Amino acid sequence: MTEKPSVVFLIPFASRQVRANWSTACKYLQQTLRSIRNSASQNYRVIVAGNEEPELEKGFDGKVHFLSGNNQFPSHLDARAAQRSDKLAKIGAAWTHAKSKWQPKYVMKLDADDFVSSRLVGWLDDNGTEAGYLIRHGWLWRSGARHLIQRTEYIDRVCGSCLIIRTDLADRAGPFLTEAEGMALGPVGSSFAMRDHYSLVPGSGTTTLLLNDTHQRYAAQFSYLGYELHTFPFDGLIYRVSSDSIAGVTGDRAHRFSLRMWLGAIRRTRFITHRLKEEFMLA
Repeated sequence: MTEKPSVVFLIPFASRQVRANWSTACKYLQQTLRSIRNSASQNYRVIVAGNEEPELEKGFDGKVHFLSGNNQFPSHLDARAAQRSDKLAKIGAAWTHAKSKWQPKYVMKLDADDFVSSRLVGWLDDNGTEAGYLIRHGWLWRSGARHLIQRTEYIDRVCGSCLIIRTDLADRAGPFLTEAEGMALGPVGSSFAMRDHYSLVPGSGTTTLLLNDTHQRYAAQFSYLGYELHTFPFDGLIYRVSSDSIAGVTGDRAHRFSLRMWLGAIRRTRFITHRLKEEFMLA
């Protein structure tokens, strides 16, 4: 009998050849898997797609699978575009494998260092009916911080692990590829992308709803296909911010924070409670 989990999590895992610290990457992945395994409902499956099998204290099991691939890291002048291309190739392979094994209700891309709420899978069990859900409400956690965390109502602006897609729509295609994935846009499209971060970009390349990383434009993508993207009703995600993050707020961007942004960060800061640690298995 074909299994029908409520959600399948697809986790791309970069090769140790491009990881600055392989042991740290494995530790973070282990923490991400621990948060999923902490789900109140066990009606989920996970596929981790990578080049080399990660070194984990608790390995893979009936719900968490590793998909090995030998893809070469993309050759691209833009290092971030190459990283995203590698990530999307792994997600694509994981999705193909997932469809061959199960009939999940929803699919969610998840970076290999984030944390999900223990309530997320159960909520999809009981309430998931819409074409897709955008996780806007969540937390930004500076990796290793023991006492403080930031709450945000706009986690989709900074984190790609924010979209839950009903699986019958995952392979629907449209003009969704932008410079974020290395697409070469003309002057009009490039200028538009700089000015408008939420609409579809003129001249974009064609790809599926699942296989792009332009997370601020997800609502426009759903609208293009004739569907509404709904907001997930509670804090569903903790986004780890660190130098080892897949898409952390690091480097030059950290130095461009304005005084207003710093004051906003202070206003959103909260204490890490025992309840929060338990819900997300925050390390």
